[in-house]
Parts: sequence; C-alpha cells; structure tokens
Amino acid sequence: MRKGLLDVINSAAAGFAGAAVLLLLAFALHWGGLGQNQQAQLAQTPSGNDTGTSTQQFTASSGPGGIMNAEQIYQKYADSAVQIVSTFPAPSGDFFHSAQNAQQGIGSGFVVSPDGYILTNAHVITDTTSVQTGGPSTKASDVEVNFRNGKKVKAQIVGYDLTSSDIALLKVDPTGLNLVPAVLGNSDQVQVGEPVVAIGSPFGVYASSLTSGVVSAVNRTVESPQVGFTINNAIQTDAAINSGNSGGPLFNERGEVIGLNEQIATTSGGSEGVGFAVPINTAKKVKDQIITTGSVDYAFMGVVGRTVDKGIAQQDNLPVDKGALITDVQAGSPADQAGIRKNDIIISIDGHDMKTMEDVTGYLVQKKPGDQVKVTVRRGDKTRDIQVKLGKRPTS
Repeated sequence: MRKGLLDVINSAAAGFAGAAVLLLLAFALHWGGLGQNQQAQLAQTPSGNDTGTSTQQFTASSGPGGIMNAEQIYQKYADSAVQIVSTFPAPSGDFFHSAQNAQQGIGSGFVVSPDGYILTNAHVITDTTSVQTGGPSTKASDVEVNFRNGKKVKAQIVGYDLTSSDIALLKVDPTGLNLVPAVLGNSDQVQVGEPVVAIGSPFGVYASSLTSGVVSAVNRTVESPQVGFTINNAIQTDAAINSGNSGGPLFNERGEVIGLNEQIATTSGGSEGVGFAVPINTAKKVKDQIITTGSVDYAFMGVVGRTVDKGIAQQDNLPVDKGALITDVQAGSPADQAGIRKNDIIISIDGHDMKTMEDVTGYLVQKKPGDQVKVTVRRGDKTRDIQVKLGKRPTS
C-alpha cells in the first residue's frame, strides 16, 4: 500500500495514516499504522469506545502518592497531548506533482518542555514504505501540530530514530501557546497490573480521546519500523490503541508518562489485540541525544542469531541449551574482525548471562560505538572469551 495508510493488516505502527483526512473514516477498517510490516500482523485496531471502559480501575482522587483517577489525569494533562499531521511529497513519477497529490499521515504526540519540544513516534513523521524493500525512509516535508485548544502551528523535525526506539523529537515556537509539558516517569518501575490511560487522536478525527486499562506485561520485544531491528523493553497494555494514537502518551495513575503508544499485535487485523508502548526511559535517552548531537547512534557488533532452547539444542546437537546461536556474521563487522564465527553460541557478554538473542540485542543497545565488550562464546566443546570493539550501527 502507499505510504501512511494505517494498514490494519500489514502495518505495525499504531497511528500513522497515509491518506488525506477525508479518507480516514472510509478506510478505517483497513488501516494499520503502528509501524510497517510488523510481526504477527502488528496493526492498528479500531476500538469504538474512545472514552475507555475501565476508568474505575483508578482508585483514590489525589490520594497517597498523588494517585489520580482517569478523569483527573485527563483534566490535568489532556492539553499536553497533541495531534500531528505530516505531509509527504507526491510520489515520484506523479504526473501532476501537485499539492493535491501529496500524502498525509496523522498521529499523536505530547509536549515535554515549556520551550516547545514534543515527542512522537518516528513513523508518524517518516514514510517507511520503501523500507520494506530495503530502501530509505523519507522525512515529512511539512509537520503541523494541532493543540486541544484549537491552535495549529508548524513544527520542525529535530531528529528521529527508526531503528531501536521509533522516537522522533519535534520543536515548535512556544510563543502564545501556553504549553503544558507532561511529567515523564520512570518506565523501569512499571509493574504488571497497574492502571494506565492513553490519550491520542484515534483515526485522526477524534482528537484528545482517552482510553484506559492496565499494564499487561513488561520487557516485551517488538519489531521496529526499520526492517531488521527491534524495540526492547516495550510495555504491553490492554488500553485501546487505535489508528492515530501512535506517539501519544501512556500515563500511570500518578499522571506520569511511562511510554509512547506505538503499535498493536493482532492475528485477525481486527480491533482485538494487545497494544505496545515504547518505554519513556528509552525515549528520554533518545531525546537527550538528539538535542545534544542531532542524531541517535547505536553500537553495532554485526551478527545475526537465534535463541537456543532445549528443543533446538537437542535437535541440532548443540553443546548448551541456552544462549544465542550465531547464524551469520557480517563481513568486515566488529564481530568478524574480532574472530566471532558462524555457529558460535554467545553465552555471556561482560559476565552477564545471555539466554536469548533478545538478551544480546538488549544489552548491546545500552552500549555506545567504540565501547569494548567481552563476548563469551561456546565453540564446539570449548568456551572462548573474545574482545570486541563495537562499531556504529548502519542507518539502513
């Protein structure tokens, strides 16, 4: 499909629409958006109840620890949430090359500082259609931020990361906007079962809608819009995340943002499914790096692997039943130069046990290009320690 259609069947990024606003409702049941081409039919799921159905899960009103109910969170922070409309140039080869042929995508975001910084998902302000076939992503040519009070302003794209976070940072001129920055929480402290609310613009037409639910799981790994990369430590929730919610805030019961609503997984393409949010701690790191350097750099080792379990170990006659089996080593990569080989099994890095391939990617994403790591591998009946100097991850 063309860029931005919130392709419920094939898309994995929750909230990006690639058609003009007037087409949003007509295609609602066929859009996805929480990314592009994600696992197990990651898709956008229309929910039909934009006010949520479980606000009673929020207990006291301004009780111990600053606990708020869903209504109080909405009254205090709904103005922090914004709608984001991205415009992309007409497709190459378009006969008319006119403004009418430009494509639009609609998502959500939220204010994070009084001087005009706004967080959203990277897939909201980029065209990742060609990424599916190995091509580059395209940045929006125009980004408009719509506030709850009706004000509309142009935004600058400060920077974004499509690989391991799906985070983008925007900047607006704060003059005359009376911005209400959201309070950023600590996603490392999120617990399964705690109540949450999401605020966003489902389908691009129901701005400032609230849904509620609970944290269903933590530390999930989901695919990013950039093919071949993953987002670690994602928060799973049953709060409804609809088309257009991508990039919007997920609040805990203290009114703190703990994540950015990003995608939904469904097997049918319908509204049933589970939602995922990028943890706010990841977003804060990306935001700070973009402000400081203008880009986001990740460490790179250059291996492809799969998780070893007892079944695989028995089937392939492997010497261990936990770890990451290396299925490919990129030529010339840091791993190749250090002597890591295909069929090595990574069992630890820097003394930390690596039970899965996700453990490996999750550990390396915390490192910087140039860092040295000690990779312990099992090769046949011998265990080896290999020093690897990490490189800079390719952007495409």
